Amino acid sequence: MLDFLRKKAQSPVLQAIIVIIVLVFIFWGTNMGGGNKRDAVATVNGQAIGLPEYNKEYTRMVDTLREQLGGTLPKNLIKSLGIKDQVLKRLVQQALLVQGAQRMGLTVSNWEVQEEIITQPYFQADGKFDNSRYKLILAQNKMTPKQYEESLRLELLGRKVSKHLGEFAVLTDWEIDQRFAFNNNEIKLSYATLPAADFTKNVLVSDDDLKAYFDQHKDAYKSAPQVKIKYLAFPVAQAMETMTITDNEINVQYQKNIAAYQVQETRTARHILIKTDGTNDEEQKAKAEDIVKKLKAGGNFSELAKKFSDDPGSASQGGELGSFSRGQMVPAFDEAVFSLAKNEISDLIKTRFGYHIVEVQEIKPAKTTPLSEVTETIRRTLKQQQARAAAFKNADSAYEKIFQAGSLDKFSAQEGVTLLTTDFFSQSAPPAALAGLPRLLDQAFSLVKGDLSSLIEETGGYYIIFIDDVIEPAIPELDKVKKEVTVDFTAAKSSELAQAKAQEILAACKEGKDFKQLISEAGGSVQTSPWFSRTKRGLSKLPDAISNSGFTLSEAKPYPETIGADGNTFYVYRFQAKQASQSATPQAKQSFMATLSQEKQLATVESWLNYMMKTGEITTNPSLME
Repeated sequence: MLDFLRKKAQSPVLQAIIVIIVLVFIFWGTNMGGGNKRDAVATVNGQAIGLPEYNKEYTRMVDTLREQLGGTLPKNLIKSLGIKDQVLKRLVQQALLVQGAQRMGLTVSNWEVQEEIITQPYFQADGKFDNSRYKLILAQNKMTPKQYEESLRLELLGRKVSKHLGEFAVLTDWEIDQRFAFNNNEIKLSYATLPAADFTKNVLVSDDDLKAYFDQHKDAYKSAPQVKIKYLAFPVAQAMETMTITDNEINVQYQKNIAAYQVQETRTARHILIKTDGTNDEEQKAKAEDIVKKLKAGGNFSELAKKFSDDPGSASQGGELGSFSRGQMVPAFDEAVFSLAKNEISDLIKTRFGYHIVEVQEIKPAKTTPLSEVTETIRRTLKQQQARAAAFKNADSAYEKIFQAGSLDKFSAQEGVTLLTTDFFSQSAPPAALAGLPRLLDQAFSLVKGDLSSLIEETGGYYIIFIDDVIEPAIPELDKVKKEVTVDFTAAKSSELAQAKAQEILAACKEGKDFKQLISEAGGSVQTSPWFSRTKRGLSKLPDAISNSGFTLSEAKPYPETIGADGNTFYVYRFQAKQASQSATPQAKQSFMATLSQEKQLATVESWLNYMMKTGEITTNPSLME
């Protein structure tokens, strides 16, 4: 479902279909319908999306963005990206997806969720499902098995919706031929490059020019705001040094969380599934019974599974299901597996999926990790918990006393507390002691001189800051940045000259003058691209905008409307030749047909979602999101 958990071997188009269907499933464990209409940020066909639910997903998205940006989130970025609207829209679409699936009669069983989980390599050790590894990976990603399994259920439901809607995406031979030719017919372009750097020598720099350029671009040279602060720190690590955890506290914590130290009995098994569809029960049962006879006669379980099993997730692996504990499989299957001895093969097990034949390969009995093995881990956890509580208590007490004293300086004098101080610094270059404290830095640069912050919580502890002084952004005198301005002015003028020359050449070419001669006179040379198609634009070695534009050209219209550009390099180019695809083999067309079918499925799914949005009774309450 997420990249860090699973990367499926799917085409980009199929992945796009899943993205469309599960637009909101990046929000772990979303539970639709969690509010009443009075505190709902939206209702979807009478189903309420509660404010707590919305706030939870909004916070997760903001935190994810902050992590991706290195811990700092610019204030205007959230607004410019429309995060609030994105979260609301995705929650609405999730509700519509579930409602639409219900109308189609589509559901996802526990068995299907389990099958999906145990076949994921991320959750396997030595090629088999490992329950401990499963829980560890989820814990590392701040997720419980229940949350992950519910999210996975929604994804599988999305796939079913996609598959169901895809049945309406019918392709005609004409569509296939036209799209194949459109994507794969090849062209060649002739082109010349005019880099701005080649025109630097033609740039004349005068003081008047520099002043005019500087006056026009003053804001580009404006200094970053800087602050100077006084602050108090209440680090958790420091508080930990004073924490003493008794053996009794460790024992109480161990007993309180004993379930976390208990490992259930697990069994490693493999199976052969013979599916039934409600109309062929007797026929499939006879087939399964015949396989049981072959096994009892000494047949190889793995080979028979590969040959006969209808379970696509395990058949190629010889029926291997990996390890699992009680309750992870459907009841009839679960009961049978946990009644077998090691190496014992079951009789037929009937579930709603069909007939199963199971062999238990290994049994690991239940056990409880002894206290002695986890004592230090518990001690460290309790120390951290108590130290954070103590750090917060000290910080909160200090904050109250600051207000009672009237200022941070008076508090310092009354309590004999030494304030920590900084010199002036910018948000992008904080002092080492404040690096990696995004919330503190956000507050430092959102307050004004003389402001006292609120109590700031960071991963390592708590902080209170006072803005001692501020240096506002300022535009320097030209003399102080003359060297930098000269470089920028020269680069800008070089680019203007190169662009003007490219436009001049293109205009002359359109008037009938010789392309190569014009380029030669400008000191350049004409190059020819290799053959390339829309699906292999990279072969052209040209910027995408130019290679894309090339497909709009022809013998009748050899030149584009305007020149091409890639940074400070400008292109003049023309159509040279066109040919039918060199890869128009039956195999290539067959592969393309599959891709085109997926694209049409995607379009169908998008249309369905848009229809659901337009026809559904959807109300929103934007004021609750402020």
